[in-house]
Amino acid sequence: MLRYLIRRGISSIAVLVISVLLVFLTIRILPGDPVLAKLGAATEVTPEALALMRKEAGLDRPLLSQLWTWVANALQGDLGISYFSQFKVTELVAIRLPVTFELTFFIILFAVIFSLILAPLSVRKPGGALDRGIGYFTSIGLSVPGFVIGIVLILFFSLRFQILPSRGFTPLSESVTENLKLMILPSITGGLTATPYLVRYLRASMLEIKQSPFIRTAEGKGLSNSRIMFRHILPNSLVPALTMLGLIVGYTLSGVVVIEYMFGLPGIGSLAIESAFKRDYAVIQGVALTIITLFIVTTFLFDLLCGLVDPRLRMNKEEKLEA
Repeated sequence: MLRYLIRRGISSIAVLVISVLLVFLTIRILPGDPVLAKLGAATEVTPEALALMRKEAGLDRPLLSQLWTWVANALQGDLGISYFSQFKVTELVAIRLPVTFELTFFIILFAVIFSLILAPLSVRKPGGALDRGIGYFTSIGLSVPGFVIGIVLILFFSLRFQILPSRGFTPLSESVTENLKLMILPSITGGLTATPYLVRYLRASMLEIKQSPFIRTAEGKGLSNSRIMFRHILPNSLVPALTMLGLIVGYTLSGVVVIEYMFGLPGIGSLAIESAFKRDYAVIQGVALTIITLFIVTTFLFDLLCGLVDPRLRMNKEEKLEA
């Protein structure tokens, strides 16, 4: 177990380093200049003033020097200062992060609840009308982009029927009711995007468990289909599904950018888009590092949880690593 944890930790650090390097270089390669973006429509600026502003922002140094300085400061918890607001990036991220966590929680809750309903219904009669209908639903969910789902929900529930608000955010500390109302549409948008992946993975796992000898033994003892489904098939299928759930949580944390911006939620996704428009390198790098770290940590914890819950998975992974 210790050997597996060490190798898994080393691979996670390697992924983090490569991802940070790619993000840093990609931001620098993209067209645009944060100094010019900050000046906006100002025209009475001399080349000397522009050079001075780039020097103050640290943009006049070689890329390797900028990268080394940023990484060294990041290891100390300092992600730099925004070129525009002059606030520390760590403070900006810390303020926005709870909104992203709340949205991710509701999206995952939606996906888990609906997956636990749809997957058993699909497995009850494989190839039946209900199974085919759920298959069509998952296929549509996999093929339709999340922002299209969000637009459709806004058109129906906000503009046509005027049941739910389409934009805005109210903290839980101010009003629980308003907070939940504003979270419904974003959560459904993300949930409808995440649910098909979990349903398909859980269905495949349940079908595999259904063919196991101990299930045939339970059927031979005369147990009801519902008892076999919810006491034997579903619980044994949840452990493999934890791996997919970990990936979904990680992807949701990194994929709420469009959803937050679409529904006006002040999370780190909206912060990333706003900073990209301004070419605010420091904030973009800080947000990217935060998202990458959250993804890696989340998948690592779920992978560890799978190994703790089912030792067979841990033993299989260790055998593959030693092979």
